[in-house]
Amino acid sequence: MEYGLRDIHLTRLSLYQFKCYPEAVLGFSQPVVCFLGHNGAGKTNLLDAIHYLSFSKSYFHSVDAQAILSGKEECSISGEFIRGGQPEVITCAWKKGQRKVLRRNHKEYDKLARHIGLLPAVMITPYDMELILGGSEERRRFVDSTLSQVSAPYLDHLIQYNQALQQRNALLKQLGRSGSFDPEVLEPWDHRLALHGEAIFTQRSAFFRDFLPLFIPVYRELSGDRETPSITYLSDQQQGPLSDQLREALPRDRVLERTTRGAHKDELELELDGFALRRFGSQGQQKSFLISLKLAQLLYLRDQTGMNPMLMLDDLYDKLDESRVHNLLRWIHAHHRGQLFITDTHLHRIPALLHSLGISHEAWEIDQAACRRMDDSAAGTISQN
Repeated sequence: MEYGLRDIHLTRLSLYQFKCYPEAVLGFSQPVVCFLGHNGAGKTNLLDAIHYLSFSKSYFHSVDAQAILSGKEECSISGEFIRGGQPEVITCAWKKGQRKVLRRNHKEYDKLARHIGLLPAVMITPYDMELILGGSEERRRFVDSTLSQVSAPYLDHLIQYNQALQQRNALLKQLGRSGSFDPEVLEPWDHRLALHGEAIFTQRSAFFRDFLPLFIPVYRELSGDRETPSITYLSDQQQGPLSDQLREALPRDRVLERTTRGAHKDELELELDGFALRRFGSQGQQKSFLISLKLAQLLYLRDQTGMNPMLMLDDLYDKLDESRVHNLLRWIHAHHRGQLFITDTHLHRIPALLHSLGISHEAWEIDQAACRRMDDSAAGTISQN
């Protein structure tokens, strides 16, 4: 298979004591890869392994030790990629109680954050409905995940902001318990919050100017142009500099013993025809909105990085009916040139649909952490990889 200068393709995935896999090696030769099998077979774990290689962390949990096979003390993931026509080998390994080690072409990163953006990727799972129905933190995480893949300075500002926020909140609690208060103690942290918060606000504002023209056409195409979607970015900093906002909110911060204004309170208002999506949108509308957000994220990453990101779709039929899945895969075939990974609980449903759309693919049956490539020419018979 030929790989273009804008492509990122995973050609080989190796797992050692990762989640349910004692050991596994899978080689991929097609632009579309299907992982098929019953619930609990290990399909989603394969997607999470790929996510680790892109982001150095799990999509589903924050504690790396949870990814180690039960009863074991260590695990590792290795991926061989073709990126822009050049080979890349990424390995991620960790032991219980020790720090995680990430290597690119056998050279260890000094900071994990330096890896973010090398292998841009988008994941869509049934858990993503929290982006629509959950709190503002979920929507900020979506924006941060996108911008961190295209801007190393943004990620650095975000890390510095969160560290300053943690220190300021700890001081507010400490001062509250001591019964004495000296505002000068907070000044260094107020300065850092304002410095990094203003940079975050500037880049988030610019993001939506570029993102909305991508998102709206995607939603209209997937929904049949039935309603008009909108996303409104809300931030305290739209009312003035963050340094002023922090001074104004200080009396309230002292009472609550936490910082109540800043980039960590930003919100996205999601609407259809002027009505709040979370309250008034149907399940179908909410799912279409979610899928459109992720596909627009894919387009944004492509435009900003010059690379075709990897796309991972977990359990499509949990979110969409047959016709919506058909429309989604048709859209992906028309607009996405990067590698696609799909999971499904039915062995032949997705392959049959891909075949009907003329999309080249390969299918793997996953059964209790055993991975076997299905032979398309033999109508679903299994051949050992």
